[in-house]
Amino acid sequence: MEDNMQDNLSQSGAVTAPPPEKPKGKPRRFNCPSCGGTITLKAVGLSVHAVCSSCSSVIDTTDENYRIIEAAHQNTQKTLLDIGTRGRLKGIEWEVIGYTDKTDGLEMYHWDEYLLYNPCYGFRFLVQESGNWNFVKVLRRDVPGAGVSNEIVFEGQKFALFLRGEAVVQYVKGEFYWRVKKGERTFVADYIAPPRIISVEKNNEEINISLGEYIEPGDIASAFAIREKMPDKTVVAPNQPASGQDGYRNMWLVAAAAFALVLTVQFTTMATADNAEVYTNSFIVRPPQKGQTIATASFNIPKESNVLIQTSSQIDNEWLELDLSLIDEKTDKAYDLKQAIEYYHGYDGGEHWSEGSQSAESYISKVPAGNYRLLVDMDSGAFEKNGGVLLSMAIRRDVPNWSNFLLATASIFIYPLFALFKRWNFEKNRWSESDYTPAIYRINEEED
Repeated sequence: MEDNMQDNLSQSGAVTAPPPEKPKGKPRRFNCPSCGGTITLKAVGLSVHAVCSSCSSVIDTTDENYRIIEAAHQNTQKTLLDIGTRGRLKGIEWEVIGYTDKTDGLEMYHWDEYLLYNPCYGFRFLVQESGNWNFVKVLRRDVPGAGVSNEIVFEGQKFALFLRGEAVVQYVKGEFYWRVKKGERTFVADYIAPPRIISVEKNNEEINISLGEYIEPGDIASAFAIREKMPDKTVVAPNQPASGQDGYRNMWLVAAAAFALVLTVQFTTMATADNAEVYTNSFIVRPPQKGQTIATASFNIPKESNVLIQTSSQIDNEWLELDLSLIDEKTDKAYDLKQAIEYYHGYDGGEHWSEGSQSAESYISKVPAGNYRLLVDMDSGAFEKNGGVLLSMAIRRDVPNWSNFLLATASIFIYPLFALFKRWNFEKNRWSESDYTPAIYRINEEED
């Protein structure tokens, strides 16, 4: 059916039928021919159809005797905005003159359409679905590809196809500038470029193309002085803008600038760092020396800087633990740290495996200038197995360190990345209701 509808859009010769704009007379009152209730026409000369708010009879307002087109078909339905309610949107006062309750063809989705009227500005619509609102006007011009293409361009902006389907009128009341009745079915297609949406609605006689803009529920409540609880948002609307999207681009520009600054500082530090070796040695620790403290020769740190202690051992399928203390010979201040070296390997199922490493390194930051010794206490399972442990050691000062750079980079990008994930998840929820979801938001969906 959808393909046939698309063919009809391009071949039927139907034309866009925008609403009339200028009023033809002052508001007029008459009594409903069915129940005698008072009906007030606001758009006299423009409205062709009215539904009695008392008994729901459909009346032809172009007939001088107000002929009943359809007798009362259901009880009056309560709506959030009553007929006659006035409110100010976009600086203009609008009055609610009509209401339609619509569903999709399978009656899985439901939405409200309120027809608004202003004598000087004509007609607009307020559409509410799942707690989300749009302020809509019918376009008085064609939009190439609307209803047929998967992407259209309007006013230089690209709109992506969100849905194609069917709309069914379930209830009507008020007055309308077109003839509408319960059970009426139309083909619909929606294109989105948040916060805007272009909707195509077509029957056998005409095509209407409208442009909507997302409005927060709180703005609707304020505009129409609604005291009742507004419908809760239960889904992300097709054209609902992501929160904070205006500052999203600026946030990434600031993060990029901060990263460039940190990167510049890092490379400057690397270029000017001494990265000088102050001690190196290798020695074998025999089993009798197990548990004894080994002291290195004295070495000098000429200026305050960081210190890197690197150790390595040719242990094989064994472990080695080191308790290290860097001692200032003048003040006896100690900088304590621990290192662990573990290296294991073997074969399993015909494949070689290995884990751990035969080396370790540790940084000590901001070590004052002075003469130092390193005290070493070690323990290893290799003492008894190999008759001793070979330990190699190198100590360097003023060494370029990437850890601060990485920490600063993480600090810069943690919030932008969180915002990026939040934005992605928001878009995933938006497109979850569409049959035309972009591939990037189809993760975890089964292939057809």
